[in-house]
Amino acid sequence: MIMKIQKLLVFFGAILSLAVGHGHAQTTLVEQEGVVLTRSLSGHVDAGTPKVPVKAATVELCSSDWKTVLASTKTDDSGYFSLDRPAGKLFYIRVSSPGLNPFQLRVRVSKHVAHDLTIDLIVATWADGLTR
Repeated sequence: MIMKIQKLLVFFGAILSLAVGHGHAQTTLVEQEGVVLTRSLSGHVDAGTPKVPVKAATVELCSSDWKTVLASTKTDDSGYFSLDRPAGKLFYIRVSSPGLNPFQLRVRVSKHVAHDLTIDLIVATWADGLTR
């Protein structure tokens, strides 16, 4: 009987340990204020301090109400992405990756701008209040 109780305690302790150790991130949508000027719908996604490229982040071109995804791609191993530019002047970009806060920005493409986009994601806060 004591052996069964000890085994149950070990089992429930292991379950509790896994539950606490694998908490979930509480993400907060981050929105860029204003419109970002860029030469194309391409660039780099990074996160953390120091900045580290985010590979396999999802980059979406959305409708103006953010509800419809018009095109989507993933960043490569160096955090680089490129989206084909449809007709239009103002574009709505959403970037997301597990463990990082999703980021939305409005982009205007101009041939007079010399740089691509650089998007800095913020590490999400976990349920225990820590960042990982």
